[in-house]
Amino acid sequence: MKRILKVIKALITQRLVLTFDKVDFTYTHLSGKRLLNWFLAESSYALKSDRVWAYPTHLQVEPTNVCNLRCPLCHIVTDNKSGGFLSLENFKRLIDETGDYLLFLHFWGWGEPFLNKDFFSMIQYAKNKGIKIITSTNGHFFEEEENIDRLINSGLDALVFAVDGIDKETYETYQLLVRRKKERGVSLPLINLRMLVTRHNEQQVLQMRELAVKIGVDMLTLKTLCSFDNKTEGETLVPCNREYRRFEYDDKGKPIRKKNRCKKMWNHPTVYLDGTVVPCDYYTGHEFSIGNAFSFNGQGFRRVWFGKDYRQFRSRFLNGMCSDLRCGNCAMNFADVDRCVSHAFPTLKN
Repeated sequence: MKRILKVIKALITQRLVLTFDKVDFTYTHLSGKRLLNWFLAESSYALKSDRVWAYPTHLQVEPTNVCNLRCPLCHIVTDNKSGGFLSLENFKRLIDETGDYLLFLHFWGWGEPFLNKDFFSMIQYAKNKGIKIITSTNGHFFEEEENIDRLINSGLDALVFAVDGIDKETYETYQLLVRRKKERGVSLPLINLRMLVTRHNEQQVLQMRELAVKIGVDMLTLKTLCSFDNKTEGETLVPCNREYRRFEYDDKGKPIRKKNRCKKMWNHPTVYLDGTVVPCDYYTGHEFSIGNAFSFNGQGFRRVWFGKDYRQFRSRFLNGMCSDLRCGNCAMNFADVDRCVSHAFPTLKN
């Protein structure tokens, strides 16, 4: 009943609130095309159809898989991926095809997005289509004020700063962005300071909350660790505090399996920098490519999304035939999507 009432209210008011990682994003004055697409996408998932009836409402696009850091659990390190960059031409082609339907662009992949020289132009191009955009960064790019102004000018809706501890450089980088926003009198991008909580830093959570308030960021969110990516190291990094864990564990210390309720196959695919389309970013390479979004002169994504191979994949998922796929052992088999982020603390600054 709540879902039906939400649909009716959205259709009448042209207003919609979507939550991502415990952060609410509000849409107003939505076009009929976007509202209808959202309704059909939600309906095809709710009715468990292997045929989607709409374009995705969310899209993840990888601007680059090159990074200036070498984090030990990241797939750039563990998979030894070759580096590259998404071209502005291909990005425009993809947005021209899907942009009138999209509500949300998750604009990151397995790299530092701001290393792509065309990244700001890409953000502005998508914003001109009325899409809300969120991206993530390790923050090193914003040590120069010029880059901060380019970020603000781009119209980005939300920026996640990924940190794993507290140091002087961290403090100064984020404070510069907050100060510049205040000087220009703008509210965007929403600055989300994000901490990946591990056994080594879980005692710093209270300090991070205090730091978030002191800097003046909009909020602090706590990311939970997915130990599946590297079991040898991951299991030793799982926090002792259960509140910061992604999974529930049995008496033997094994994650408890739950029903996989993932809906990304109906509303949220991933496109890698070379155009490879995968069901989600848990497929980190080409081991399960469903097609290429940059083919067929601007109609590639449609052919993939509505095509036979994607329908067969959804059917396999619906029938529980995923034991040989990453879907059979991904985090969604052990936790709800909300557990990817365990806590969100607004700073409640004036």
